Formats: sequence, structure tokens, C-alpha cells
Amino acid sequence: MPRYVVYDKEDGQIVHLHETYDAVSGTTIRCTREEVLAVVDERLDRAKLDVLETEFEPQPGSAALRVDLDTRGLVTGE
Repeated sequence: MPRYVVYDKEDGQIVHLHETYDAVSGTTIRCTREEVLAVVDERLDRAKLDVLETEFEPQPGSAALRVDLDTRGLVTGE
């Protein structure tokens, strides 16, 4: 079930989480980078953003996350 994390390429801050569901099957659908960025707040500078595909499932009350820019993995924010 792909989920997409849109993050700032300069500091790894996550600015958007994205999933697209197929209403018939109830499963998530793969998206292109362009499709994900198309739904991000238009006030954000897309040149500073990147998209990470992940299987991560956020849990309520979980610690803040960010993207480690060296490994392109999710880590607990500091």
C-alpha cells in the first residue's frame, strides 16, 4: 500500500502525506511524482520539494517524523 511523503529537500521536514484509494477495490493506487505534487498546497515552492514512496503507516500520537536527507528514510524528528 504505497503512501507518499512530500518533504522539503533542504531540511527533511514533511509538508504533506498522500494516498490515493481505488473506491472499488479499497486499495491504494501508485501515483507518479507529478500526481502527488499536484495536490500539495500551491503556496509551497515545488522546486524545494521531493516525494518519497513508503509503506509507512502513521499511528495516532506517534512521534513527529522527518526525512533523513542522506538515507531518504523516515526518522523521528528532532
